[in-house]
Amino acid sequence: MELREQDWELIQRCVSGRSTPEELRELRTRMQTSAEFEEVVRQVEAIWQRAEAPEVEVDLDKAREQLHYRLDQASSIPSRQYPSRSRRSRWISVGLKVAALALLSLFAGLFVVQQMAFEEQEDRGRQQSFNVLQVLETENGEKARVTFSDGTRVILNSASSIRFPQSFEGDHREVWLEGEAYFDVAHDPEHPFVVRSQDIEIEVLGTEFNVRGWKEDVDVQVAVREGKVAVQSGSDSGDGRSRVLLTEGLMTRVARGGSPAEPNPMEVQEQFLWTTGGIHFDNKPFGRVVQDLERRFDLEIDVEDPDLLQVPYTGTFQYAELTEILNVMATSLGVGYEKDGSRIRFVQP
Repeated sequence: MELREQDWELIQRCVSGRSTPEELRELRTRMQTSAEFEEVVRQVEAIWQRAEAPEVEVDLDKAREQLHYRLDQASSIPSRQYPSRSRRSRWISVGLKVAALALLSLFAGLFVVQQMAFEEQEDRGRQQSFNVLQVLETENGEKARVTFSDGTRVILNSASSIRFPQSFEGDHREVWLEGEAYFDVAHDPEHPFVVRSQDIEIEVLGTEFNVRGWKEDVDVQVAVREGKVAVQSGSDSGDGRSRVLLTEGLMTRVARGGSPAEPNPMEVQEQFLWTTGGIHFDNKPFGRVVQDLERRFDLEIDVEDPDLLQVPYTGTFQYAELTEILNVMATSLGVGYEKDGSRIRFVQP
């Protein structure tokens, strides 16, 4: 496969962690559409991973020579098997050896290490500090697991992302979430764990809880399985009036720009069912059910009758099999559905 100079430069920047988000997306698209291009990237990754330190510079010409040598010797290199699905996750290695950070092979996920400078508040001040943030992203139809440097374990749901430092420093352990994730936080009373989702702050000392907050959601939901968390709006004036405490079996919702609702009891098993392969809908408008299904199964779903999108739906599926879910939903809602590959259309009977 003949590559242009700009192709090699793109691969080098992405593999070495110097790329922009737009360049990463371009690389992902190229890898999804060309098996030959993907193999080239994988070979360059293998060369880069041999670097002994994160600070090492990559010599493009030398890397290219090594790549061609490896390709010539391909018959002696064991082949690597990848899933055949068209939208599988991509692992782009940048040579950072973070021993405490482990992506478990049980789930797929995109792990991109990006160099970012971010502002953080220390002791409610406005001091600027800089750290290296890791970014874990999943696409539709994927989940991922990650263990932070402090031992905290996270399960990231489909179409979600989480940013976290390579190592926690300072008085707080702070991460940023978009989408849904389950947290099993390592106990450390002297360093509270803080999750920021949209404009919401969730603070814990050591607990198991779930946060759900995609951009398209009208609110952020926080549910506690074990321990205690404090939830407050980012617009809180500091007097604590919008601060809500949640203990085991309680949850709250925080509308955009609003304060947390009073804690309500919830069925723990149902709320956390997604982490074990199931799915639960609790009186949720069908339009939001459709969004969940699209993320979960990597689908495109159309609904013929727009009024159906406002109909509340409740259902629990211990093991989320798409055909079963579609059959049950269509029967309970009194509609039919058509399936064409990854496209689903709910139609009037």
